Amino acid sequence: MSELPKPSRESRHWLEYVSTFVAVVISVVSLWVAIGSEQANRQMVAASSWPILIVGSSNVGDNEAQLSFHIANDGVGPAKVRTFEVFYKGRPYSTSDALMRACCDPKFKATRSPSNPKVEAGAFITGYIAGSVIPAGQHANFISYALNSQNSDAWHALDAARQSDMSYRVCYCSVFDECWINTIGNQQALDPKRIDTCPIPPVPYTE
Repeated sequence: MSELPKPSRESRHWLEYVSTFVAVVISVVSLWVAIGSEQANRQMVAASSWPILIVGSSNVGDNEAQLSFHIANDGVGPAKVRTFEVFYKGRPYSTSDALMRACCDPKFKATRSPSNPKVEAGAFITGYIAGSVIPAGQHANFISYALNSQNSDAWHALDAARQSDMSYRVCYCSVFDECWINTIGNQQALDPKRIDTCPIPPVPYTE
């Protein structure tokens, strides 16, 4: 019985080169698949935690005429509010009192109630926005103002201002510190600008 010919040294070297090449190709493909999967996972996690903040206002309360200004989180993850700005006719205001004196009543001085507008008729209630966390599907009020016979002129002036002359800018981050800034006028921006960090505004709105 004749023996099969043994592979030559050159053939063995060629087979080793092919095996090495195949191993490298498999490793590169595996690495590419792993990187793609990691990126996809990151995108899925980011999408499942994406917040989007919008500003809303209304002039109807529970069984009474009441102006209400709020920021709502229409996204799917909590929003950490870094900065908030309020503008009237393009000019920023740091407090609601200053805003009211500019738009609605030069002698305005708020009478505030610490809890509910119904506790005191016509109470001007304010809230902090910057530095707060707004969960998905929730909102935070920053002005509530119930109508009564003493504040009718100022109330209606604010009602008119909110519909055409007021705008806002809010900068916020997700729980993964992905940040966006949204400038809001008469129309809401559905695609806020992505930024690395929130800039400090020259005139932040406090309350």
